[in-house]
Amino acid sequence: MAISTATKAATDALAANPAPVSVGAQEVHRWMQSFTWDFDKNRTKYSTKYKMANDTKEQFKLIAKEYARMESVKDERQFGSLQDVLTRVDAANRVHPKWNESMKVISNFLEVGEYNAIAATGMLWDSATAPEQKNGYLGQVLDEIRHTNQCAYINYYFAKQGQDAAGHNDARRTRAIGPLWKGMKRVFSDGFISGDAVECSINLQLVGEACFTNPLIVAVTEWASANGDEMTPTVFLSIETDELRHMANGYQTVVSIANDEAASKYLNTDLNNAFWTQQKYFTPVLGMMFEYGSHFKVEPWVKTWNRWVYEDWGGIWIGRLGKYGVESPRSLRDAKKDAYWAHHDLFLIAYALWPTGFFRLSLPTQEEAEWYEANYPGWYDMYGKVYDEWRARGCEDPSSGFLPIQWFIENNHPIYIDRVSQVPFCPSYCKGESTLRVLEYNGKKHSFSDQWGERMWLSEPERYECQNIFEQYEGRELSEVIAEGFGVRSDGKTLISQPHTNKDGKLWTLDDIKKINCVFSDPLKAL
Repeated sequence: MAISTATKAATDALAANPAPVSVGAQEVHRWMQSFTWDFDKNRTKYSTKYKMANDTKEQFKLIAKEYARMESVKDERQFGSLQDVLTRVDAANRVHPKWNESMKVISNFLEVGEYNAIAATGMLWDSATAPEQKNGYLGQVLDEIRHTNQCAYINYYFAKQGQDAAGHNDARRTRAIGPLWKGMKRVFSDGFISGDAVECSINLQLVGEACFTNPLIVAVTEWASANGDEMTPTVFLSIETDELRHMANGYQTVVSIANDEAASKYLNTDLNNAFWTQQKYFTPVLGMMFEYGSHFKVEPWVKTWNRWVYEDWGGIWIGRLGKYGVESPRSLRDAKKDAYWAHHDLFLIAYALWPTGFFRLSLPTQEEAEWYEANYPGWYDMYGKVYDEWRARGCEDPSSGFLPIQWFIENNHPIYIDRVSQVPFCPSYCKGESTLRVLEYNGKKHSFSDQWGERMWLSEPERYECQNIFEQYEGRELSEVIAEGFGVRSDGKTLISQPHTNKDGKLWTLDDIKKINCVFSDPLKAL
């Protein structure tokens, strides 16, 4: 059909100069900068010895609309899979029982870390002066809220759909008695939200997320899949897609203080302290959860650690920050030694203290023992023989009257708690780098397992006043403490934690523990 001259002219004009149909997110981000406030004289509630530059940029340049659209798509995929497909195929009950117990620790502890990261990035938003940098921190606040809910949902899903809900649904009730809780709070709480704001960024973003996110959130999905867990990869890989922005925020934090005189004085010391704080807990605990909390193995933990922590983070990531004067932590070499044996030492102690936990542990099978010996030569002579002795003495059977902690007492191997990391260690029976160091301050003795923690304590002894379980419950009987600390199931007598994952095995009760008459004592008082 013929068209008029006017219509043709209009059509040709639009073809030559097409009308915009949308505005790109990056264009909107540039436009929004003209509406910002001047934060150059920012008065923050959270002080820092560093001066953060007022012109620091944000790498991802997010705007709220694009952020909400992106996250909503991810949540639809994630929850759609969990609530529909995985529930229909009864995925939660196909998980190996040992891995089900590991997820009680991993998801509960990570939830606490994500929750504290909300406060940490909010604090950084208040301390920063650059508008774009503030925008990056604000996006991370929203991420951490999302991640907290995701970790909580994993626990809810396992408790509702899977095996043995105890520990998934009530883990935090045991936080006063569980020896792993206080170490976790030292890393995730004190490390992320206490003290200098930039130090908190180094702990959270530069070390916690850039260094340990990969061996934690990425590697855990491999181990989960190998042990029949399809829920954890569905959620944790969705979390990991946000972590790249958080690593970028940590990078930009360093960039923002690079020209400050304080950076040349304090930055590498703060980085070293942050790294040692994080690795002292993460290295043994993650290794223990992966190797001893699974039946089907992916690879030795030392290889995972070496790839992600030593090579990727300590070499490549920190290397990129070298132009700003950042150096690999001096303690990285000692941490590499810990990656080989520390998780084996910790499992020995964790199993000995099993009644105080909120998850079930089980001794290695013959097949698993052969795997350990093949990958860690000398494992059987140090650990395997002990486990064989404990099994022979009936450590899994309530009627045996034997708790593995008795073996430590009988053989004069006292267990101490490192004052700085709050991680238990046994210096007289270990293959790791732990050595006993004792200092006295204000009439109180303090034990340390390494030089790096001792140095941190000497610079700020008032920061590490937390009592450990041996000091807190000295002289008290074990079953009484377990009952008081909510370490029992809904029947009020059966322990949440158990020394086996056998469905048909007998479960220990408060009465079984009481018959043994195990009393807490502080080993430091014997020195």
